Amino acid sequence: MLKKFLLLLLLFSISIHGQFNIKGTINPVNNYTWILLYKLENGKKVFVNNANIENGKFQLKLSEKESNGIYRAYYQLENNLYVEFIYNDEEVTFNFDPNNPSESIEFTSSQENIIFQDYHKTISSNQKTIDSIQVDFFRSNHDKTDETLIKKYQKTLTKLQNNQDQFEKKSKGLLANHFIKASAQNNASIPFKNPQDYLNTMKSHFFDAIAFQDTVLSNSSFINDRLTDYVFYLNQANDQESKNTLHKKAITDAVNKVGDNPIILKNFEESLLQNYVELENNEMVNFVMNNFYNNLPDTYQDAALQFQITAAMKTAIGKKATDFSWEANGHTKNLYSLIGQDYYIVVFFSSGCPHCQVEIPEFHNFIKEIENIKVISIGLEDEKEAWEKMTENYNEFTNILDLDKWNSQKVKDYGITAIPSYFVLDANKNILAKPNDFEELKTMFETK
Repeated sequence: MLKKFLLLLLLFSISIHGQFNIKGTINPVNNYTWILLYKLENGKKVFVNNANIENGKFQLKLSEKESNGIYRAYYQLENNLYVEFIYNDEEVTFNFDPNNPSESIEFTSSQENIIFQDYHKTISSNQKTIDSIQVDFFRSNHDKTDETLIKKYQKTLTKLQNNQDQFEKKSKGLLANHFIKASAQNNASIPFKNPQDYLNTMKSHFFDAIAFQDTVLSNSSFINDRLTDYVFYLNQANDQESKNTLHKKAITDAVNKVGDNPIILKNFEESLLQNYVELENNEMVNFVMNNFYNNLPDTYQDAALQFQITAAMKTAIGKKATDFSWEANGHTKNLYSLIGQDYYIVVFFSSGCPHCQVEIPEFHNFIKEIENIKVISIGLEDEKEAWEKMTENYNEFTNILDLDKWNSQKVKDYGITAIPSYFVLDANKNILAKPNDFEELKTMFETK
């Protein structure tokens, strides 16, 4: 768990209150040209500042109004690439490899980050040894081997506990202390022979070290990460039905453990919903939404997220695409009435969208050469003329003008938040795929 936390709290650096600077070096620099800095507040990121990267180096200054806490620096937003660090009124200098930040980052200043990184390396090494001994103990069938393993286990456990105590004392008064104390993992006094007993004990003590009312922890992503780890990493099964049953109990237990803290519950439940939407697990989406998220105070519910989730459930892979109609030559037609093709592609675009202006013509040139595919293009437009000009040569398509644009019912039914958006359907209008872009769609058909 500590390793996963470091991946999410990759000690980067920053400083505030006057003259403190954050100086960083990215090597290799690749094509990275800027850094965007955010502060985590209640688990959400709030923009603070930005800086250019020149020859792999950058420097950030924070105003006096910025508070101590956890900050996150993004060097590529589209792929969610960032490093995360503690700031506590000190200058921070560091360097890292953007391709492997967690293993390569090195601080040359910042007591907070140096201590926490040392803690992680030390405790992770101890815990790795303990876990390895536990696995050997599961496999052992000899009493003498068991005795040797128990002694080795207890010796390593004592070492880990001593290191934990030392780092807690060393970090006293620092923000890092909150995370060091909360990261303490429960280990039994002797190893388990039965794996299920081991797992049950791990579950029952998983949150022992976490103070849910600690605002330093709740402002970071730490508590939310631990809650989601508890659900997704400690509750595995060979079939989806069993896994869902385990997840439902785990979520209920986690929510009860949090208690009456709507901010933590909001972040946790929204993380669950986003995970289950991505997995297209509608049963779990409904479980979280109906049993927990909808019970939050109205001010903590995100209407936009609820809309996106509802639409995503409608357009999950394997679902039948929502029907829609349009007027053509004085007649009303609809998606379900189209027949005779192996595949149907529904694409949403706009003539005023720069990405669409580039991508849609490429899509047209590619797809027009493939048999047994019918394209239904939906133009989300403010006026008719630009749409007519853009689609005048797309005779192979069924071109639909929708002047309701983002208020269109089609947009709501298909959960469109960005364009162009593609939906690949089979002959029965079941959704086969939702490619992120034309290049991804292209891979589906270029060998057919």
